[in-house]
Amino acid sequence: MQPYTVILSPEPKLGGYSASCPAMPGAFGQGQTRQEALESIRSGMEAWLEAMAERGGGALIETPELVAAALASVLEDRAAEGWDLSIETATVQPAIASAA
Repeated sequence: MQPYTVILSPEPKLGGYSASCPAMPGAFGQGQTRQEALESIRSGMEAWLEAMAERGGGALIETPELVAAALASVLEDRAAEGWDLSIETATVQPAIASAA
């Protein structure tokens, strides 16, 4: 099992955080606290990996370019909303392995 980079983004309108994993497009999580968001994204990543394993796939190979592109996208979205550009990254290790 390998750890993956996740992006944590504060939610100005709803409060709390949203979280995404660049190597797993469509895997999202949210929570009122940073810890809740990390637990939520871990669960989302595990569900994503299970669904992809059923299809014979797995996570994308995590590269600096992949993470940078995802960070740029989040920052562009925040700028378009007029929100501050405060985001952070963390490393999350799902309990199941990727087939990739």
